[in-house]
Amino acid sequence: MLHLNEHIQLWNLARIRRIEVRKLALKPGERASFAVRSAGFLCMSKGEALILLNRRAYSVKNLQIFHMPKKSYCEMNAGVDGVEYMIVGYEADWDNPPTDETLSLLNRCSPFETVYDVIPHQPVVLYDLLGEMLALSRLPEQTVSLRLKGVFYQWLSHVIEQFHGGPSPSRAFSPAELVTMTLEYMLKHYSEPHTLDTLALAVHRSPGYLSNCFKQVLDRGPIDCLIRLRIRKACELLAGTQLPLRTIAAAVGYQDAYYFSNAFKKHVGISPHRYRKLPREEDVTFPEGRNPIVDPMASCYIPIRDNENHYQRTDGGSTHMFNHSTKVPASLLLAFGLLLGGCGSSAVNDASPSASSSVSPSPTASQASESASAAASAEAGTRIVATSMGEVEVPAAPERVVTDFYLGYLLELGVKPLGTNRMFMENPYLEDQVEGIADISDNLEAIVSLNPDLIVTGDAAKYEAYAKIAPTVYLEVNANIREQMDQLGVFLGKSPEASAWLATFEEKLAKAKERVKAHLSEGETVTVFDGGIDKQITLYGNAYTGKTIHGELDMPMNENVVRDIDSKVGWMSISNEVVDKYAGDHIFMAVDAKAESYDYAGDSIWGTLPAVINDELYEIDGYRFYFSDPISVMGQIEDVADMMDERAQAKAAQ
Repeated sequence: MLHLNEHIQLWNLARIRRIEVRKLALKPGERASFAVRSAGFLCMSKGEALILLNRRAYSVKNLQIFHMPKKSYCEMNAGVDGVEYMIVGYEADWDNPPTDETLSLLNRCSPFETVYDVIPHQPVVLYDLLGEMLALSRLPEQTVSLRLKGVFYQWLSHVIEQFHGGPSPSRAFSPAELVTMTLEYMLKHYSEPHTLDTLALAVHRSPGYLSNCFKQVLDRGPIDCLIRLRIRKACELLAGTQLPLRTIAAAVGYQDAYYFSNAFKKHVGISPHRYRKLPREEDVTFPEGRNPIVDPMASCYIPIRDNENHYQRTDGGSTHMFNHSTKVPASLLLAFGLLLGGCGSSAVNDASPSASSSVSPSPTASQASESASAAASAEAGTRIVATSMGEVEVPAAPERVVTDFYLGYLLELGVKPLGTNRMFMENPYLEDQVEGIADISDNLEAIVSLNPDLIVTGDAAKYEAYAKIAPTVYLEVNANIREQMDQLGVFLGKSPEASAWLATFEEKLAKAKERVKAHLSEGETVTVFDGGIDKQITLYGNAYTGKTIHGELDMPMNENVVRDIDSKVGWMSISNEVVDKYAGDHIFMAVDAKAESYDYAGDSIWGTLPAVINDELYEIDGYRFYFSDPISVMGQIEDVADMMDERAQAKAAQ
């Protein structure tokens, strides 16, 4: 990869012609796919997701940023809490022809044509700038073009710097540092809706850990500190302005004036109306009495419970939230009424009144007719088929089929589509069967140019757009493979072929199960992981990489996996510190087979697991095992059986 100065140099030489910012969300277990025609950044902001990006699978959580080269294809699968993310697309070219030096750098590693990811160690500044870019992008283009570019470059510089240098993303900030970061964030965003979850997200920590740090350092929770700040800001507005009460309430984060009045009286002891009428020399910001007068030149000593049994000196100066100071600045504590005697000792744990959890309603698909019409179509050569989107008139024998997700299914039924998404053409199990198929990844114009007579899709969000081009049938991507093949047989007029496939599949599967069963003793379990010995790894149930192993080969899961994984999602992200809780007697570990292999026996955690000690950990290619079409599933079944046979033979030969 390029060095920091080289990375920056190439961006300085490039000309950004267009910037597009979008914010998107998926509900728990939902799947979405998109193609990137120009380059861009995928920015995770909340939740967890499994992502397949250009032949590489990633398990991501909260704020993580991926650079996507042009013509990238991405599939995203939301975790148990859903996922929110933003896409920052850009188009770049050169003002002048690149010099030999520039071409040399580009040939070595072009930052515009490479996938790389950043787990920010200073997430708040990136989180803020993303929000600013999104707000600007929603204004008229001619008004904000220059401003948007300015913010984009500012955000990009932080991304590049955090990619190349600074503290390690895994570096653990001290509790005092984390509290300082959070207080600084609150000071800038106190008027916005917040819960403990949103504050934790802003500093890239779990809610429980953030709450514990606050109680360790300040002896109160983060929401208590936020409420104190809001009340102090409200006092300033009541004393210094004649703004209506509802305006002041909204300005400090309360959308309901009545609720604000109650909260104000609870913390100050009098109503906002009475407070406004008080002589200004009285300071009753908090019921404990007026704040002490502190000499600005005097040193302040703030008790910092930071795994140290002494007091640390705080100089009272304003410090940047990311200077990694081991002290909470006195000026920051003063702003929250936390300095010396300026606040009470009772923590307030109420959630922010303005914070609410809302889910935008999504339109549901129309249900299939309970009594499908048996009448033949008036137009010769067509049929009526029932789908979950309703009845659809399709060709009796479609000849020009296009599909997004179902390439392997169609090929197994003897139908070679005109076009499909590139990701599926790169499936290792299908590579020798895709010659002549066009790439239609997220490109309606490409689909139109193929003049299809039938479109088969697994993307409900794009159904209406596809249906305007040609007759379109929708098939649920998470359905059982047997049901999918049966439905496709009907849609394509290939029911005999679907029945023949099923018979052959079940016969081969039964033989593979017998082979696998020979290597499992009574009561033994199998676990499927992804990520090697990284700190955060993915655990699979009966879905995605675990679908073949648990779902088809019926290899039994660890009881904790069964209990803890949401069956509607099929996977979860865990720390390797708890891997022993989920590890079975046999482990299949999905990795990037071309670039990764790990020394599990030499690791302090993994080396203690029975599966590792007994040489029953199998590394599998995570990309190969990501696909779930009939051809891939049968290939995976045979791969697993072969791996276990070969391992047993190798042990027997020792």
